[in-house]
Amino acid sequence: MPVLGGSGAAAPPAPAAAPAVADVPGRWVPQHHRDITLGRLDGYLAAGQFADVNLRAAMWRRRSADAVSLEVYSHPKDVPYPPYDVAIKMPYRPTAVGEAFGPSWTTHWFRVRARVPADWAGEGPLMFRWDSGSEAMLYLDGPTPRQGITDQRNEYMLAPAAVAGQELVFYVEMAANGMFGNTTDGILPPNEDRYFTLKAAELAVPDLEVTGLYHDLRALTGLARELPVGTATGEAALYTANKIVNTYRRGDPQSVAACRALAASVLAVRDPGDRMQVHAVGHCHIDTAWLWPFSETHRKTARSWSSQLRLAERYPWHVFTASSAQQYEWLQQDYPGLFTEIQAAAGRGSFVPVGGTWVEMDTNVPSGESLVRQFLFGQRFFQRHFGAPCDVFWLPDTFGYSGQLPQIAAGAGIRYFLTQKLSWNNINTFPHTTFYWAGLDGASRLLTHFPPANTYNAQADAKDLLATATGSKDKDRAPAAYMLFGNGDGGGGPTVDMCESLARLGGCRGVAGSFGVTAPGDFFRRLEGVSQDLLTWRGELYFELHRGTYTSHAANKNDNRACELLLREAEAAGALAEAMLGGVGGYCYPRAELESIWKDVLLYQFHDVLPGSSIGRVYDVTKTRYPQMKMQLHKIRDAALGALIVAASAPQASAADIATVAPVCAGGVISLGDVAGARPLLPHPAAAPAAAAQADGAGEPVAWVFNSLALPRTELVSLPVASLPPDLRRRLAEGSWRPAVLGQAEAVASPGGAGGASEALGAEAVLAVVDVPPLSLTPLTAANLAAGIKRRSCSTSSSAAAGSSSAEGAGYDGGCRLVRMTASQAGLRGRRAAAAAEATSRRLGVAVAAADAAVYLLMNRLVRAYFDDAGRLLSLYDPAWRRELVPEGQPGNVFRLYEDIPLFWDAWDIEVYHLEKGWLAGEGMPPPSVHIIESTPSRVRLGLSMQLTAASSLQQVVSLNCCSARLEFHTEVVWAENRTALKVEFPTTLDAPAAAYEVQFGAVERPTHTNTSWDWARFEVCAHKWADLSEPGYGLTLLNDCKYGHAVHGHVMRLTLLRSPKAPDANTDMGTHALRYGLLPHAGSWQQAGVAAHGWAFNAPLRLMQAPPQHAADAPTAAAAAAVSALSLAEGTAAGTAGSCRAKPRLTFSPEQPMFAVLNAQLNPLQPAAPHDPDATSTGVWQPPLILDTVKLAEPPLQPAGAAPAAPAAPTATAGSALCPGGLTPGAAGAGVQQQQLSVSGVTAGGTEVVLRLYEPHGARGVARIEWPDWLPVAGGALCDLLEQELGPEQAQAQGQGLQEGEREEKLRVVLGAGAGAGHGGLRAGGAGGYVELPYKPFQLISIKLFLQD
Repeated sequence: MPVLGGSGAAAPPAPAAAPAVADVPGRWVPQHHRDITLGRLDGYLAAGQFADVNLRAAMWRRRSADAVSLEVYSHPKDVPYPPYDVAIKMPYRPTAVGEAFGPSWTTHWFRVRARVPADWAGEGPLMFRWDSGSEAMLYLDGPTPRQGITDQRNEYMLAPAAVAGQELVFYVEMAANGMFGNTTDGILPPNEDRYFTLKAAELAVPDLEVTGLYHDLRALTGLARELPVGTATGEAALYTANKIVNTYRRGDPQSVAACRALAASVLAVRDPGDRMQVHAVGHCHIDTAWLWPFSETHRKTARSWSSQLRLAERYPWHVFTASSAQQYEWLQQDYPGLFTEIQAAAGRGSFVPVGGTWVEMDTNVPSGESLVRQFLFGQRFFQRHFGAPCDVFWLPDTFGYSGQLPQIAAGAGIRYFLTQKLSWNNINTFPHTTFYWAGLDGASRLLTHFPPANTYNAQADAKDLLATATGSKDKDRAPAAYMLFGNGDGGGGPTVDMCESLARLGGCRGVAGSFGVTAPGDFFRRLEGVSQDLLTWRGELYFELHRGTYTSHAANKNDNRACELLLREAEAAGALAEAMLGGVGGYCYPRAELESIWKDVLLYQFHDVLPGSSIGRVYDVTKTRYPQMKMQLHKIRDAALGALIVAASAPQASAADIATVAPVCAGGVISLGDVAGARPLLPHPAAAPAAAAQADGAGEPVAWVFNSLALPRTELVSLPVASLPPDLRRRLAEGSWRPAVLGQAEAVASPGGAGGASEALGAEAVLAVVDVPPLSLTPLTAANLAAGIKRRSCSTSSSAAAGSSSAEGAGYDGGCRLVRMTASQAGLRGRRAAAAAEATSRRLGVAVAAADAAVYLLMNRLVRAYFDDAGRLLSLYDPAWRRELVPEGQPGNVFRLYEDIPLFWDAWDIEVYHLEKGWLAGEGMPPPSVHIIESTPSRVRLGLSMQLTAASSLQQVVSLNCCSARLEFHTEVVWAENRTALKVEFPTTLDAPAAAYEVQFGAVERPTHTNTSWDWARFEVCAHKWADLSEPGYGLTLLNDCKYGHAVHGHVMRLTLLRSPKAPDANTDMGTHALRYGLLPHAGSWQQAGVAAHGWAFNAPLRLMQAPPQHAADAPTAAAAAAVSALSLAEGTAAGTAGSCRAKPRLTFSPEQPMFAVLNAQLNPLQPAAPHDPDATSTGVWQPPLILDTVKLAEPPLQPAGAAPAAPAAPTATAGSALCPGGLTPGAAGAGVQQQQLSVSGVTAGGTEVVLRLYEPHGARGVARIEWPDWLPVAGGALCDLLEQELGPEQAQAQGQGLQEGEREEKLRVVLGAGAGAGHGGLRAGGAGGYVELPYKPFQLISIKLFLQD
């Protein structure tokens, strides 16, 4: 607890009377004018004009620049900083105060030699003062930094007392940047040629009593200014402070003592009064990157945190807290000695890790799984290095808060949440300070506190203390408040001045009822204890500012989503390959490589990086690293899939071969990339597909199709002719084989030879419809390509039947057509025809009658779309439901430009008034050009080229294929604008008061009207893969693959594509952007239409893998075959266990079986009404009860840093059952299934563990089933939290997974063995493995750990 005077200055003597002044008649006794007196007090404290005569002039007893000599080594710009051990060996040259050092971002090491003057003996403390106007760090006796030096903290204590003649040598590392980088004007881009002049380098000895008086007077002045006029303490403080100025005489110790006694008469009074309980903690918000690059944050962390260790030595009551495991890891890597000191301070309670996340991330744009990994990586780091995870989620400065954060945080062991950013709202004032924040699921909640001072950078002065004590909006329910004091954003943290202020003002009469310096967890537990009847806020905490961060730096956001999706696929493929092959040497799961990629993805999700609000140097790093990570992830995914394909393709090898198994790599399996085209979701089959050897279409596979979703899918795939096996290409050239549908390749191909087959070799692609099971690898043969369709043997759709009867080369008619016609031929009249005539007239340069206007019809069996000569959507019609979705005279796919000049925060804000000033893109430019690219029975594509402005252009391919009603818009924009936003708009014929938007692990509905200020404040909102506007019975979904800024105003759906702010990065969004969006008409609500699953399918396309060449399958194939054979030994080899308890053998691997499938364990209440023409390739939509988001290997057991690995635990058994050595429950005689409670833990010892993460996407409840095939050797399972720790009933209840009042308990169970095919659409009989049945609740996030038998 701080006391008057702190521990850095001597406490003043007991109050005593001021020197007596004779009451002489006529003595001046003035009235004090409040403002004039406050101005006088400020002048007596301030640096600047009067610093040579006010208190500051006497604060240093001794100063000597002559006692210091300097040498410098200047490190080149943009070369990694040298560590201490390297820097001290570099060549140094003499330098002196007055020299300038730069340019921006360079580093300069100073060797400081100091000699204590002889006449300073015994005086102290001995200080070193440094002022370079930049950031610096002092090293005293080795590579562990002692303290940061900045404009807020420019002295360091070398010794408690001076020793005459003592020589000291130490180093100062100076960075050519300030606390806020190198901008010289707010948030403008940095000056890349900035220099810093060294102003001071000297030894000094302070006058502690005058310094103490300075802090006394500063505290009194703050009280006088901040307390309401008329309050006793405020008036006494003003009077006393003025009297101190009158009493003080420079150089007179007695006057100083008298002044301090006067100060104590006010400051020493402790009176609880009726104020709040005020708690404070030292804090240092360090943006992981912002106006400086990542590399500088490494040093900012060391500067700031080492300084807090020094403060804690000086003020034993000081408690400091810091978040972000990434910054701790950097410190551990760069400054291991300092990291060890911080671990020791944490053990003493003076340095407290907080937050539980890898960085203080943005929570709007990252995926749900990314938010989970923030906690998983963060909590595991804190657990390992500090002995315990965090229980406080700490996110004071981010730009809005996802409604799923309470559930995610609670699942990671978090109970409390602190932020303050909503105090920045520029329209509505958030109504609470202390409250419960409930997630979308309604069951998860966090005790939440917004510091009433509305800052995380409190200066610990009277203003901030009073704001904390009086600013709470929930005083009646929660009589405690928290203050975070310390300089932040650019780092720094608490200073001596702040600690001295708290020592005087903490608990002072009139300021706070009580005061304490308290660690975050302790504060929240005390708050919890004294609070009553707190109110609850459910769902997202929408931030009414910084809405432009949904869009700024669009390419960075595109890369982020690509990495998130690739990580998902790489982990799923890797986990399955490890489960099948890793245990016998057939596959090596790259855990370390994936962890490294995850850490960088999470790092780049920091709340000033992913939102697009950092300087260009930050994005120079990300635009280099993202492509590297994407390449790595492609290789990791493809290696895993290749190993599985080779294993599935290999002949059986003998068990004896297992001893010589070599690791399986891709072995010639080539990734062909993403599949472009429709991605509809079909009703789950009643049985699973046959094994690959029995697949439809005899012959060797030409390619394999990987479906990463636990959903069956029927889609169009495009296989470049150049990727076909040489024999097939030869037969195509000869004409002895031809595919049913030959279209154009997705990418522009190099010109081929003249005529026929040679053109196909150069620029053509084979199109085929594939009908694939959930989460599977499906072979595609030449026969399938010749038929135009690859069907599952269980498929009963009419299109599938048609495909099966197609002879090779007979052609496949998927029903697609693209026709150019006139408006009259199309039946378009009125304002639709008039709009078409306007576009055609502009193209031709002459007036054209409405009836003669050119239009383009794109159609299939589900939908008809008409476009005009400007690429605008005139009509979108669903013939089955007789619904027109485009209003007459209001075309869609219209690009509009908006003036985008915010009030101040350039990259951050898109303000409400921008919607008042917009215009059509292309005005005054040449007319757009529309042309037919492709017209086949399986797919049609229309091209659009247009000039948006004189500097920016757009090209687009509109695509429709035979598998879906969805229109896709593949768009490329060359963008070179200044503070202009580009949006695409779709007016609709729909009318609904709210639109639905996908967010992490769920969806939210937001108003389409502006009834209240809370409604119109959400004029731009964040959504992930889709937004939907639906009336009862019908709706329209706007899908995207990389965009986040959305709006639905009335009947108009908008997607913000690009912005062009100029600060803090002058080149934000300049360049070429590729993006994709789509329109999906649907019957029913968005829940009934399975929009959540469609969004996943749009973003996670099928992946094509080229089959391994026959001649290349030798070594890898033999190894894979041996691995699979070893797992498929006869049951007799596994015999030898007691009684009937035998280990279940792993059966032959069949990748075409669903690896995991998610089904309803009951009737599905969301099933829509049957369409008019239930064609399985076109209209049936299946709504999964849960989305399987993640399949991954479980994290390894966590060992404390430096500890030896623990021996694996022995298997445990539940009451009433005995586990056999393989970890399986014995089967009952005659029983077809073996059941086990899901909460069983410790099923196997040291075996592979797979984590499944699922979520309920619709706001529904029910019971789901997750099935797996018999070749996946599941031995048991358990519910687990997001840290992958198994859950007991108490933990489940604490995380919102328990029962709510009035709910009936549903038993969770794992079924091992046969019989999985008995459910609603289960696996094929004969291929059944096991399943989990589990209840789910609205928007619930569920994690399951499956234990696999080795």
